[in-house]
Amino acid sequence: MHPSPPVLSRRPPLAAFLAAALAVLAALAFALFGFIALAFSNGDFSDGGWQLVTVPAVLSIVLVVGAVLLMLGRSWLAVFLPAAALSLVVVAAILYGTLGDGTGGALLLAWALPGLSAVLVALPGVRRWVAARRDARHA
Repeated sequence: MHPSPPVLSRRPPLAAFLAAALAVLAALAFALFGFIALAFSNGDFSDGGWQLVTVPAVLSIVLVVGAVLLMLGRSWLAVFLPAAALSLVVVAAILYGTLGDGTGGALLLAWALPGLSAVLVALPGVRRWVAARRDARHA
């Protein structure tokens, strides 16, 4: 006799829930920061300033799509890649000198939300759950 296969849970692990929630919060935070930057710039993005608004905006949209795909059990990389990229964009903006002056805790929040989301979604339990869901779909 063959042992019965383990029952696949349709419910994501807690780390996946937290990663998706943090991903959406990160996307909302970057949308808010982008809107504020657009408002204060009066539409003048000389010296490549437009990149500091459009790159995070595109990554935020991809991050929300990735959070949906994660909750459906389709992909963990769809959250990990844009979340890690958003964290790197914040670090690059600090090093480039365009962020950091007078931002208080907002800068830490802008770095920590996508960074923590990337760490949580890369946990083995989340990756295992997504792989099991993918295998069950293809079986």
